[in-house]
Amino acid sequence: MVIQNPLFSYLLGYLAGQIDRVHFVEDLTGADIAIKLCIRRKALWPVEPFQATVRGVSMPSPLSLVRTINNDDSEICVLLDFDNSHEASWYREVLLPNVSYVKNAAEAAREESAHLRREMDRNLDIYRECKTLLNTSSPERQEEMGFYMRLAENQLKGLSGQLEELNKRMKELSGS
Repeated sequence: MVIQNPLFSYLLGYLAGQIDRVHFVEDLTGADIAIKLCIRRKALWPVEPFQATVRGVSMPSPLSLVRTINNDDSEICVLLDFDNSHEASWYREVLLPNVSYVKNAAEAAREESAHLRREMDRNLDIYRECKTLLNTSSPERQEEMGFYMRLAENQLKGLSGQLEELNKRMKELSGS
């Protein structure tokens, strides 16, 4: 990427110097300083290798971006778009879901955790109701209730895994 455009080396050097302000996010919506770098080699359609906005104003080049944000203390949100990014464990480890994690990571995690717990409670209610109906239903209906119970169990396992991943990510972010 740097070979194709020397201004990228300037931008990457600047970002390396601001590493405490740089956050990798999946969704740039709402970021004060948003940078998207695309280094796909297998793209079907041509894409811009550099896109950036500062408080909604589009920046035409890495040089103008750095000049604009140099005296700004806002957090810098970066989205890397590269081939097989969803499989790159090194990237997944530092990737945050959205900008709310940058602005207030603890609050965003609490909200997501509460949402996951509400979903788990809803699935538990479905499971309990199906179990009650299973004992009082006709054989055809019992098969249907068994299906919904298995579905609720699978969703609970998935939600539990998401909650565990969220807790793990928050421990890593807090440094403990």
